[in-house]
Amino acid sequence: MNETKQDPSLLPPIDSYRERRRLAVPALAISFVYLFASLLQAILVDIISRHAPQVMDYDWYTWVMAMVPLYAVGMPLALLIYRLEPVREKPTQRRLGFGVLLGLVAVCFTMSFLGNYLGQLINTIIGFIMGEKPANQLQALTTSSPLWTNLLFCGILAPIMEEIFYRKLLIDRLRHFGDLPAVLISGVIFGLIHGNFYQFFYTAALGILFGYLYVYTGRLRYTVALHMTFNMIGGVYTTEALKRVNLERLKTDPQAEIAENTVGYLMTLGYAAFVILAIIGALIAAIVFFLKKPPRLHLQKSERPLTAREWINVGLFNPGAWFLAAVILLLFL
Repeated sequence: MNETKQDPSLLPPIDSYRERRRLAVPALAISFVYLFASLLQAILVDIISRHAPQVMDYDWYTWVMAMVPLYAVGMPLALLIYRLEPVREKPTQRRLGFGVLLGLVAVCFTMSFLGNYLGQLINTIIGFIMGEKPANQLQALTTSSPLWTNLLFCGILAPIMEEIFYRKLLIDRLRHFGDLPAVLISGVIFGLIHGNFYQFFYTAALGILFGYLYVYTGRLRYTVALHMTFNMIGGVYTTEALKRVNLERLKTDPQAEIAENTVGYLMTLGYAAFVILAIIGALIAAIVFFLKKPPRLHLQKSERPLTAREWINVGLFNPGAWFLAAVILLLFL
């Protein structure tokens, strides 16, 4: 039986203040996390530079200064703001088979490849206009850091903390608007909060995928596992490969460079082969999935969906959303 679209004029009126508050509370929680973490980071850097400047020479210093204020202080304090908005209801729990998870790994890396390509293109255009291409700060940070800090912060802590913060805490409070708006909003915010075009497109795509997986399964373990796998392979592994090669020397003396850094180039070729196989696997899985049966998204709708005009009212005329937009703009600048 086909669902008929309800006439917007027949829908009961919404409480605009209440709906804005439901969106403003998580927006303010995210905003204050990054503002407070940045302030704390500036204070710690100032104290260390004055009283223990030798600490700044350690390889782990930048990672610790970037992540500890955010994960150990900022995000836990954001819980106080998140609690101002109660959770509607938790998603229904479902299990996923290992084969499905393996297919999702392929999908993740396919999204990453396409999103990264688009991000590189945007940054190339910006560089052409501005006369200087923006630096890839994440790549600079990981390549200048030792393996253990990349493993700890990029491979383990980031997936756990970000999934709790952007999937569970955020989506649980946005599901009042329906699963689809909650997944899309959380995914786009997750991409924007990274603050650069190198990461925006693929992190937003992954955020939407992880968000859907969370509302579909009701289990954070699956999104954490996928996120951790992605970061370990796409971040930690590739960084270790890059450390072992000299691309500038490869242009001038390729034979000597490859001979001296064989392991690095084998690791790089291995990752390239993995990405190609992942893309092929994702395409095959998609074709088989759609030919076998139509997809069932299992997305729960809101009891009172907002119309397009109401979304403009609730979203655009919302001080919390403006505040978050200002924080994101600062991060990009």
